[in-house]
Amino acid sequence: MDAAAKKTVLRQFPYGLYVVTVAHGGEEHGMTANWVTQAAFEPPMVAVAVENTSRTIGMIRDAHHFAVNLLQQSQRELAGKLGRSSAQAPQKLKGIRTKPAPGAGTPVLTDGLGWVECRLVTTLPAGDHTLVLGEVIEAGVEHEGTPLTLQEAGFKYSG
Repeated sequence: MDAAAKKTVLRQFPYGLYVVTVAHGGEEHGMTANWVTQAAFEPPMVAVAVENTSRTIGMIRDAHHFAVNLLQQSQRELAGKLGRSSAQAPQKLKGIRTKPAPGAGTPVLTDGLGWVECRLVTTLPAGDHTLVLGEVIEAGVEHEGTPLTLQEAGFKYSG
């Protein structure tokens, strides 16, 4: 494989920046994600790739619910904060305004554009990540605006 070509092409894929949130055992957690997509219309489902080494994947499996939050263009700093590893920032949602979603009480961002709360359907190994498939059980719009993207934030996917 031409590693340079692979990196060049994969870096040009357009990505949004999202925050995946989860709560389990009295603990709330959040992480920045960019590999997120709608996976089905009926029932509505989303898929997200989560690093195998993250605290998030275990919490999603235990909680059986998670949320995907859309960030506003002005929330680059928040995306960066939540993108740090849990070892560097163990309580990443501390100081960030959240509220419980109406379905399972998953924390959702009140300052983002909106969110979907999902019931875990399944997980699938995907190399150094795990694909998480969730059925959308609730949704909310918090603000009007334009979503933050990886490109607008100036972040680079390594490819």
